Amino acid sequence: MNSNSHSTRWNTTAPSRTRQVCGDLALAQHRMYGRRLCERLNVLVIGTYQHLSAAARLGSGASVRFFASTFPCSVRREQRVVWLCIALFFAPLLAFIAAAYFEPKWIYALLPPEAQAQMDAMYGQETMDDFVRDKFGSSFAMFGFYIINNVSIHFRIFASGVLLGAGAVYGLGYQGIFIGAMFGYVHTSGNLHRLYTFCASHSSFELLGFILGAAAGVRIGLALVHPGRLPRVAAMREAGKRALPVLLGSTMMLIAAAAIEGFWSGSSVPALMKHTAGILGWVIFTVYFIFAGRRTADET
Repeated sequence: MNSNSHSTRWNTTAPSRTRQVCGDLALAQHRMYGRRLCERLNVLVIGTYQHLSAAARLGSGASVRFFASTFPCSVRREQRVVWLCIALFFAPLLAFIAAAYFEPKWIYALLPPEAQAQMDAMYGQETMDDFVRDKFGSSFAMFGFYIINNVSIHFRIFASGVLLGAGAVYGLGYQGIFIGAMFGYVHTSGNLHRLYTFCASHSSFELLGFILGAAAGVRIGLALVHPGRLPRVAAMREAGKRALPVLLGSTMMLIAAAAIEGFWSGSSVPALMKHTAGILGWVIFTVYFIFAGRRTADET
């Protein structure tokens, strides 16, 4: 048996063996089987504990490597698709914000009355605390709502990319239109300061999360349209391997956005701090996706 198979078998049985050796040591000490046996069992307990600790450190190291290198390198590898998705999202968003000044009827035609009423309530109260208490009851409930809402939208956009990529393009474009219409509505009849103060801190996490999720879906859809020399099933499998780090990383970004939105964005923290955090978020993500992991990629 080679060393790799032996290591794999040990990794799968280490927790049960640790429990067994600990039980044997406790029994031996209780029945006073002798110092020599107890010392031998104690050495085995220490050894199994060190093995488990090393495995735990290895797992945490894999998470660090993912965010330090794998995720940003995967985004750069798909930079053409990412830039396409950025354009598909921000073009309609900015167009509908501009429509607030030139053709506001488009905004009122797109937003249903209930959405308009929610925007009036959210940005017409004196403080965001009033809205949070009335709609959610607590910041934790708000956090849970945004996780369910944002992550479900994210996965729908990604999954629809299987439809030759067109589904992800449509889903992302629709989000750009709808968010742009909401911003345009507040531009015409709401409190702009409160809107941008609320959205600033989590904007980079949330908007980039949607964009990267769509890029992962488009990558898989393109494998169906243009599989190259591979059969379509094999091309989709390879595209899935490329898209998976982007999907996982963007999902974590949306979870972080929900936490910020629930516990920070609607709080009474001064507006200057929220705007500063928002600007720093965009700057940090820009630097992160351009430079992170380049040294590791060059070494490999």
